[in-house]
Amino acid sequence: MNFKLTFIIIALIAIHNQVLGQEMKNNLSLRLGAGHIARQDLVFSPFIHKDFTPLNVGLEYTRNAHFHQRIQLRFASFDPMLTNSFKYTENGETEVASPHFFSLVDLDYAFGKEIPITEKSSLTVGTLLVTDVQVLNYAYGRIGSFGYYANFGLGVFLAKEYDLSEKSGVSVRLALPIIHWLSRSPYLVNDDQFIENISSHANTKTFLAFVEDGKFATLNTLQTFDLEAQYTHRLNKRWDIGVGYFFEFIHSKEPRSLISYRNSIFASANLKF
Repeated sequence: MNFKLTFIIIALIAIHNQVLGQEMKNNLSLRLGAGHIARQDLVFSPFIHKDFTPLNVGLEYTRNAHFHQRIQLRFASFDPMLTNSFKYTENGETEVASPHFFSLVDLDYAFGKEIPITEKSSLTVGTLLVTDVQVLNYAYGRIGSFGYYANFGLGVFLAKEYDLSEKSGVSVRLALPIIHWLSRSPYLVNDDQFIENISSHANTKTFLAFVEDGKFATLNTLQTFDLEAQYTHRLNKRWDIGVGYFFEFIHSKEPRSLISYRNSIFASANLKF
C-alpha cells in the first residue's frame, strides 16, 4: 500500500512539473469596471443621453500559438434618463416614471498572426468579426419607446505589445470593422414592419426578425471602432493582474443620425494555462 501511494505521489509531481514546464499559450481574463456613455439617436430624441455605471463586465479568452485567436464578451448597462424620476397620474392613480434603460452586449472574435519586432515588443494583425447588440428602452411616464441596434461586422485589428520589464507590460489594440450587416429601429420608431416583427411576442423570434430587416453598410454610412489600452503585471507563472481603458465610437447615418461615445476603465485578473 505504501509503495502504491508513493508511486501515485511521484506520478502527480511529475505531471505537475511537466505542465509547469510547458509554454502557456492560453489566457482567460475576467474584467470588471465602470463606464460612461454619451449617445444621441435622432430616431428617438434630439437630446444627448448620458450616464455613468459601475456595471461593466468582460470575459476574454486568448490563444497565442501558431496563430493568434481571441474571443471577447462584454456587457454594460446604463440608465441615461435626462431628468429625475417623476410622478404622474393614470386612471386616478399616482405612478412613478421608470428610468430609461440601455443594455449593451458585444461579442468579438479575432484571428491573426503575431509578428515579433524586438525582444520586448510584438505586433499582431488580422481579421475581426464583431457582434454589437443594444437593447434600448426610452420611458416617458405612461408611454415609452423600445429600440434596438444590432451590428454584425467584418474588419481588421491591430495590436501592439511592449514589455516594460520581466514582470510588466503594456498593450494597445485597435479594432476597425469595415463591412456591416446593420439593423436599427425604423425612422418612425415603430412602423408597420416593426409591429409585424414583434407580433410573435417571442424574444428570439422577434430579435431574428429585426436582424433580417437589416441591410449592408460600409464606411460611407457607418463608422465604428474600438480602442483599448492595458497595463499588465505578472504575479507568477499563471496569474497576471492589470488595469485598462476601453473606448467605443459609433456613427450611423441611416435611418437617422446616431452618434455614441463609450468610455470605460477596468481591472482584470488573467489566468494562463
